[in-house]
Amino acid sequence: MKVLAIVTSPRRAGNSEILAKEMLAALPESVDKKLIRLADFNIEPCRACYACLPAGNDCVIEDDFDAFLQQVREADAVIIASPVYFLGMHTRLKLLCDRLISVLNEAKNYSGRRCVVAIPYGVEGWQGYGIEATVSFARFLHLNVVGVLPVHAANPGEAVRPDGLEQARGIASLLLPHTESATEIEKNFAVRQATNKEDIVCGCCGSGMIRLSRHGTVRCVICGASGRIAEPFLEGSSVNCEWDIPEPFRYSIEGMGEHAQRLERIKAEFIAHHREFFELRKPYK
Repeated sequence: MKVLAIVTSPRRAGNSEILAKEMLAALPESVDKKLIRLADFNIEPCRACYACLPAGNDCVIEDDFDAFLQQVREADAVIIASPVYFLGMHTRLKLLCDRLISVLNEAKNYSGRRCVVAIPYGVEGWQGYGIEATVSFARFLHLNVVGVLPVHAANPGEAVRPDGLEQARGIASLLLPHTESATEIEKNFAVRQATNKEDIVCGCCGSGMIRLSRHGTVRCVICGASGRIAEPFLEGSSVNCEWDIPEPFRYSIEGMGEHAQRLERIKAEFIAHHREFFELRKPYK
């Protein structure tokens, strides 16, 4: 078994790297372990050219993007350690995420790999959407996210605390083969997210990014699931939500394939009407 740890922070021996190495060290000696730092890769921003569509086309940007994807394909399980930056995901991870259009239809090359995510953040209350965004990156890469570990640690080395390191070692065990199927693990992860917090979170993906309407309906802005506040809702009683799992689910193979097909139709429409679009844009050149 080969486990790949991906560290996004440029800090050597920073909190992200500490957590990643602690997880790797907790795995059996028989496991082939490798750590890579995104700072060592030259990955450029997406050009929105859609040259990577339809499925099977390679990205035309000549950088280290394919080399990174090859590292993931060679692994059996993945650790992602990435800090919160300004309420969101780390810059290098965002660059990668924007390039994942090319792998939406490549589930056969990535799915089945278990993934755990460690997310250090500096200030309580400033996690923002960093956790949701980082987990979304893993899921858009077709990885089966089986555990998420937010860690309050700002200064380099602050993650070296007995409780945090113990949690890191514990979550690493989820990467090892289990009798539970990947689908059941992913489903149970969403349930654990929903039941282990006092906050109401999405019952489908575990996200805390929920929009509540005045009519009592709820919508997850991350996975698109919708639901409603469960009845009866009386003063002093606990609030619960009933969720409807969308079909296809955004992070499922079918859901990502459907999104890729939608982008292909957008590309085809542009090709068919490119002269009209050119004329519309001409005054703004």
